[in-house]
Amino acid sequence: MLVWFMHGASVRESSYADPLRSHIISAFPDQGLALPEFYSCFWGDALGRTDQLWGLIQQDLEAFRWDHPQIDLDDVFHYRQRREQLISGFFNDIFNYLNTQQGREVRRLIAVQFLSFLTENPFEEDLHIVAHSLGSVILWDILFSENFDDSDPAFYIRHAIKGLSGHSSGRKVKLRSVTTLGSPIIIFSQFLRINGDRLKAFASRYTAEPLRWVNVIHASDVFAYPIRASLELDNSNLYFQDHYLGDRSFFKKQIGDVTMALGLLADHSRYWRSSRVARVAIANLLGDYPALEQTSPILEFGESD
Repeated sequence: MLVWFMHGASVRESSYADPLRSHIISAFPDQGLALPEFYSCFWGDALGRTDQLWGLIQQDLEAFRWDHPQIDLDDVFHYRQRREQLISGFFNDIFNYLNTQQGREVRRLIAVQFLSFLTENPFEEDLHIVAHSLGSVILWDILFSENFDDSDPAFYIRHAIKGLSGHSSGRKVKLRSVTTLGSPIIIFSQFLRINGDRLKAFASRYTAEPLRWVNVIHASDVFAYPIRASLELDNSNLYFQDHYLGDRSFFKKQIGDVTMALGLLADHSRYWRSSRVARVAIANLLGDYPALEQTSPILEFGESD
């Protein structure tokens, strides 16, 4: 079993998936299973520093302060800290990836790592992918986008996955499951012309055992959304589940707007560390349908994630 991790925006360390990997490593021996081979794909450095955009904005704000020292900057530019969190922690990488040249470079780095991973594990045939945030959008691009020509690095990966690119020769693996965490795919659906037709056609080739896709959505993550309806996945061969991680938090319910601002990015980045996410991911890796269907989406008052 091959488990391929893909990070999201604002990640600049390759160890991002280590907590989830540790959960998986702990669970497999208990069930008498051999450990998977893991790879944490890393492409963050290709998008530059996370503070690039905010640095330019800060220059303009400092120039205004110099020209108008009698004016409190907070009176003319509200929510500076939250704006910085959004731009440095999310939008910087998104807009850099959407740049044609930088997006291609990200896909090239991913393709090089992916093919190396397959080469290092020549006897493993089953591939499972876990992608977070922007990584889920990039994953969609790589597997199903119709916006690239045949020379795009995405096709090196498609050629290596059975059923994605016709009858090309060479090593092929079978994509068994996809787990997306905090995915904003629906936000990009119009810009990237995302629809479910290519996904459904791909899933239709899995006749013996259905391809599985579980999309995990934390209750407080404002960047995570269900995608079943947008991809029109009813009546397809794909096993798909939008899986909600609820939280009966008195504090968040009572002053929801305030806590949303305070935890804007914290709730979006916690998936890798969550034991509940780990249980869902492990069930998807193993094709444990009863566990996927029975896992409670609600975290009760006072419980720990």
